[in-house]
Amino acid sequence: MTSEPPRDHPGDRHPPAGDFVPSWRRPSKAASRWPAFAAAVIIIAGQTWVAASLSLRPVWAYPTVAGVFLLASVAVYLPSRAEPGRALRVLSVGLVAVLVIANAVSVVLLVRGVFVGSKLSPAGLLLAGAALWIVNVAVFALIYWELDGGGPEARAEGRRDYPDLVFPQQQQDQQGLAPSDWKPTFPDYLYVSLTSATAFSPTDAMPYSQRAKLVMGVEDTLSLVIAAMLVARAINVARG
Repeated sequence: MTSEPPRDHPGDRHPPAGDFVPSWRRPSKAASRWPAFAAAVIIIAGQTWVAASLSLRPVWAYPTVAGVFLLASVAVYLPSRAEPGRALRVLSVGLVAVLVIANAVSVVLLVRGVFVGSKLSPAGLLLAGAALWIVNVAVFALIYWELDGGGPEARAEGRRDYPDLVFPQQQQDQQGLAPSDWKPTFPDYLYVSLTSATAFSPTDAMPYSQRAKLVMGVEDTLSLVIAAMLVARAINVARG
């Protein structure tokens, strides 16, 4: 009898077959975090306006906490851009978590405003919902940015055997569509978030890990809820 070969475990590291090395395993220059920081500023401003419109009290709570995380992230990033440490990763994930919670609360308030009633006019509630949808797209772009491959620094170093999101430029059979060490940058994740929010399904990049599928499913659900509220308000505005 021959012994059965040992089974693979998800956490085991296996070198790629042959000489082929996928783009996500090739070291490259780390993408700048400044576009993500700029997006966070826009998100915080948008969430503050939406919170004030939907009568979230106290209005300053989430913007203040998110602002502290953002300023701390920038302060840690400035002197260590060449090799950011664990502190930056913790602060960045904490910032994203606060923004996600703030958006979830705003979605609940929007639903309550549509079905229970709101101080806003139908047109005002429609505008608040549209702003919330745009902010939601930006928030999930940040999530994908921090999630895929363990974040921008981990992606640059090629630490992960497999990515969470696979873009067309990373397909093994692509010929001349991108450099061999191509890595997605923040605009790529913003596009993924936008198309996922509008199509309610993957379009440009495919989610391959369970956590990426979960995050995309949550975004699609929230986008569908917000879109349904916008349609309901639009009907009321038209009737009025």
